[in-house]
This record gives sequence, structure tokens and C-alpha cells, in this order.
Amino acid sequence: MAAIVTKACGPAVTRNRIKRWIREAWRNLQADLAPGLDSVWISRPKAATAGLEALREEMSRLYRKAGLWVEAK
Repeated sequence: MAAIVTKACGPAVTRNRIKRWIREAWRNLQADLAPGLDSVWISRPKAATAGLEALREEMSRLYRKAGLWVEAK
């Protein structure tokens, strides 16, 4: 998993917070994803105000849409 957060998202403190949120959301969803999956997440400036839960929901929605979601047993 890679998280790309550009300077357009804000100062370093904000960019690092977004990266932490992305990593945490991915870590929580990892059990439900297809094994061996590589992901690249590119953030947008709106991510700075979205929060962890909103990012997790959006990641989940996109993984399902891409057909990469496998329910944990």
C-alpha cells in the first residue's frame, strides 16, 4: 500500500495526518481484501477535512466497486 499526499493538501502536519488516516483505514480493511493486493492511494485536498471514518468508508466503497472485496471468514 502506498499513500501519495501532495503539497496541495496542506502543510506538512496536515499531509502527515492524512497519511496516518490512510494507513489506519487500510489496516482496518486489510482482512476483507483479496490477498496479495497492492494499492496506491492518491489524496485530494478535501481529505484534510474528511477524517478517518470518511476515508475508511470511501476506501471500502472503492474496493467493493473494483471487485477486490472478500469478506473475512
